[in-house]
Amino acid sequence: MEKKVFKFITVDQLEKEQDFLHNMALEGWHFSKYKNFQYQFEQGKPANYVYRIDYKETLEDLDEYLAIFEDAGWEAVYSYPIFQGSWIYFRKLSTDETQNLEIFTDKDSMIGLLKKVRMHWTWFGMTMSLILLFLLLSNLFTTRSLISGIPLTICFLIILILYGKLFFNLTKKINQLEQT
Repeated sequence: MEKKVFKFITVDQLEKEQDFLHNMALEGWHFSKYKNFQYQFEQGKPANYVYRIDYKETLEDLDEYLAIFEDAGWEAVYSYPIFQGSWIYFRKLSTDETQNLEIFTDKDSMIGLLKKVRMHWTWFGMTMSLILLFLLLSNLFTTRSLISGIPLTICFLIILILYGKLFFNLTKKINQLEQT
């Protein structure tokens, strides 16, 4: 049996996404796929799977990269291509609640991941904002009507707020890790 769950989680909320997948596994729903804000799960026995997510920027050495994780006991569950890289979802069965299962063994690796994510998504957000701003201004000058630009203005503000929040939260996490 399969189950699809619509959930909007932004890239600055990796921990929230990982916890969500973990809690679903505890209920017997095991993550199998993600597309268009929908998480797909397959029903099975409840298990204490810990999920971790990494962004792999280049895919030339993907087999070697996955082999390193496999050697450490991590199972690659799903790969979600985006930009020139891919989000890769890993899981590992935890037998000890006190065990801290992380794919990053040092804070510099986590800082590197967060900086990569911040850079990619900031550029994407800025590009989308500039395109919407251009369309908004073009609409204003061609129709000379403010009312027809309302949908574009709303989209522009949503993109600006969403990616501004993302940039702020990722920068905050990076600063916290650098100070510890």
